[in-house]
Amino acid sequence: MKVLILNASPRRYGTISQAVERFAEGVQNSCGYDFSEDVQVENINVNDLKFAHCTGCMQCRKCGTCCLPRDDAHRVAEKIEACDVLVVAAPVYWGNIPGTLKTLFDRMVYALMTESRRGIPQPLHKGKAAYIITSCSTPFPFNFFCGQTSGVVKALKEILGTAGFKIRGKVVVPGTKAKEGLPIRTGKFAYRLGFSV
Repeated sequence: MKVLILNASPRRYGTISQAVERFAEGVQNSCGYDFSEDVQVENINVNDLKFAHCTGCMQCRKCGTCCLPRDDAHRVAEKIEACDVLVVAAPVYWGNIPGTLKTLFDRMVYALMTESRRGIPQPLHKGKAAYIITSCSTPFPFNFFCGQTSGVVKALKEILGTAGFKIRGKVVVPGTKAKEGLPIRTGKFAYRLGFSV
């Protein structure tokens, strides 16, 4: 099983990065698998990638790949195609996902969905599992009422759902400004997300 994690946080030791680490550990602990043999977990930090912005040429809809020169967006698209489970971890930026992550998803439309002749989206990852991890400094319940973490979840559900991924779990961590570290007590973070093989 291949688990791909897209970490959209630029903060190496922030809440999202801690959550990603705990998820990877939890996959091994809760499933009882040895990573080297049965479960492969790859963590990609979106902010380390180098890729151009989508130009909106729509050529990918015709030929099934991005026509821009090969870059990290092409490579991540291939990894998404090969993975069994996708985890997207993103902090809240103005009630939405960070621009780097949005730009990456814009570049990978061809690898996530296709269209019918009439332009109706058709998923390319039907049946695959996805998990969402998000956090924000806004405390509960204002993170929800003000559209902060709920904005990220909504955006990711739209992208992943259109691609055919089934959201199997999500973790929302509000009020990070007033907390130190990841405020989830369980060591089995993946279990908290509902991860199973």
